[in-house]
Amino acid sequence: MSTIELQHLTKAFGDLIAVDNVSLKVEENEVLCLLGPSGCGKTTTLRMVAGLEVATSGDIFIGNKNVNNLDTRDRNLAMAFQFYALYPSLTVAENLANPLFAENLSSEEVKKKILEVADILQLRDIVNRKPHQLAEGEKQRVAVGRAIIRDPECFLFDEPLSRLDVQLREQMRGQIKEVLSDLKKATVIVTHDQLEALTMATKIAVMRDGLIEQVSSPHDIFAKPNNTFVAGFIGTPQMNILDCNIIEINSSIIKLKILEQEVQIDFITPLSVNKNDSYFIGIRPRSFELVDNNASDNFSGKVDLIENMGSEILVHIKINEFTFRSVQSRSKNLNVGDIINLKPKKGQVHIFNKNGEVIRNE
Repeated sequence: MSTIELQHLTKAFGDLIAVDNVSLKVEENEVLCLLGPSGCGKTTTLRMVAGLEVATSGDIFIGNKNVNNLDTRDRNLAMAFQFYALYPSLTVAENLANPLFAENLSSEEVKKKILEVADILQLRDIVNRKPHQLAEGEKQRVAVGRAIIRDPECFLFDEPLSRLDVQLREQMRGQIKEVLSDLKKATVIVTHDQLEALTMATKIAVMRDGLIEQVSSPHDIFAKPNNTFVAGFIGTPQMNILDCNIIEINSSIIKLKILEQEVQIDFITPLSVNKNDSYFIGIRPRSFELVDNNASDNFSGKVDLIENMGSEILVHIKINEFTFRSVQSRSKNLNVGDIINLKPKKGQVHIFNKNGEVIRNE
């Protein structure tokens, strides 16, 4: 069975703990994205799975088999690197065939596999070209083809789209997702690009400082962040995270003091919070409605800056020297200096304790 499991995996470089007690499981036909900022430990984790780094402690299982003491070539994995690693003197067909040299296949069997992979990745028209004759997107498809041609147990991808321009990234995201869906293998993708993770993964693990902050579906990572780090890291534009104090609690309706304004918010169901205590409140820029009146459940502030985003605008609103942001339609015809009122959308407001941990509904 195609699975990858990490149990209490740790990697130390001297006094630096690069990966700290990480436990994860990737099931058959799952695509797990390790997502996080540079230096968070995601690539080191991938390299340990591949056998390119030796774990300080912990266990790695591939297909229910402990591979801690196996060399890379014996783990039955395929890995596609950020920098393609194509042989410049070989044609596309020869690059694709390279992983098969140790398989003791006949020339006819090799040719058949090359053509099968070339058809999957739309490479048939360029199989006789060499890497210097290829566009970046074509090179990336060859690198993916070389990974899948051997029919390995599992797949590993390290920043697979980082060298492509925006249009090619969009195209390749769809192609790789479709290929992985057809192959039904356990797959781990390392990326710092949240859009790449949200669109390609069936499950995302957000990392920071060698630790796993949250493992969830792409929807839950975005809509139900476990803490302020995940909340702020996922989503563009970034979530507004504001200090607040609770003034009054009436079941699911809570009156908060935020930026020296009293704002009443309906959280739909009651929360485990206390009157007079301090918290953080998180509201995504797209979770505000522009309203005409300054009611008790609205923020009121001055437009400080407007950034054009095509059909939308990113509005910077200033309240008592603090600025937060809201995404609105261009049709709203807002101008710098306008005083506007914003109402948080029901069910789209998050509250966190002072340790940054989310407070769920009771």
